[in-house]
Amino acid sequence: MTRDQQIARLRARVADLETLSAAAYQFAGAVGAPEAWLDTLWAAAQGEAFSVDRLLPVAAEDCGAVADLRRQLEDVRRIVAVGPAAAELGRVGGHRTSAAKRRAARANGRKGGRPRKQAAPAR
Repeated sequence: MTRDQQIARLRARVADLETLSAAAYQFAGAVGAPEAWLDTLWAAAQGEAFSVDRLLPVAAEDCGAVADLRRQLEDVRRIVAVGPAAAELGRVGGHRTSAAKRRAARANGRKGGRPRKQAAPAR
């Protein structure tokens, strides 16, 4: 490969990476990425100098879309009272036994335990 071919190949690679950076900038904007990420991706897409020193660490909550979803989830949990109290009620309720459950357990015990699931017929 000649020097001119290498230069042409590198120029094409730079153009591809700038296009990728522009697409990543659009994505980052859509998910509310931190401003440092947006600035860096924009500079890369424009072929300008940039630094990656400020980019990491980054957490999912640093993105506005994720933070919004977490807030919405917490709102839903508050509305439907899914929390420690509800979890405890479910746990305690799952341990309750009734006379019918005791009779069924005894009957199954006399037969050798809980009945096994039947294997699905082969096709």
